[in-house]
Amino acid sequence: MTPHGPRQRFRWGAAVAASAAVLLVSGCGLVGVRISDEAGAPLRVGAQPTMGPEPEPTETADPALEGMTKQNLTFTADCPARVGVHVPDDWTSNTSGSSFAAFPTTGGFDGPRLSVMCSTGFASTPSESVSSTQKYQFSDAATEVVAEHTGQVGPGYSWVYEANLGPEETMSSFSDEATSAVGASVSYPISGKLYDVTVTYYFTTGDTKVRDQAVAALTNLQVEGTTVSSPADW
Repeated sequence: MTPHGPRQRFRWGAAVAASAAVLLVSGCGLVGVRISDEAGAPLRVGAQPTMGPEPEPTETADPALEGMTKQNLTFTADCPARVGVHVPDDWTSNTSGSSFAAFPTTGGFDGPRLSVMCSTGFASTPSESVSSTQKYQFSDAATEVVAEHTGQVGPGYSWVYEANLGPEETMSSFSDEATSAVGASVSYPISGKLYDVTVTYYFTTGDTKVRDQAVAALTNLQVEGTTVSSPADW
């Protein structure tokens, strides 16, 4: 076997060293190429862009919620359900043991307002409770439901709707003007018991500003951390 000369041993050693360097840093986007086509030719090391780790997902707020703040509501032990609902920034609010009310700072109960209530459910299942609410929610035949959606909310069930209220419903909502409502009825089991949550925005029919705020709020409504599904065709 012919022994290698000093020059051959040098070239062979340089190639091995360069190859090892490429193996060590190739995960960082560095690559090696031969300086010539000759077998055993030294490597030239260079960098090229590589895909880095994917960015952490970030929560994007619904643009329709601009000018509104999420209120995380908790009630008394009689109703442990946690409700997350958005309220316009220029509204004021008050809370009792099992209810929450909000309305414009410059208005009153005869104007737009939000009502949230929570109570113990008496139906056998969440869907049965919601079906009963759908059946008896409105007593005025003139009331028109213009959009609605029913669906699962985790282990619970919900009905989300938009309605133009008839005269009887309008009177019961403390208004003398034509009134509309955007609301949700949610039945949710917690620790083996059923709880009914109602969230309703009332506003004068044709008040597009409050109507859009109500739709945005109900589209992003949460019960027990789960977003309640809403109509696709508000």
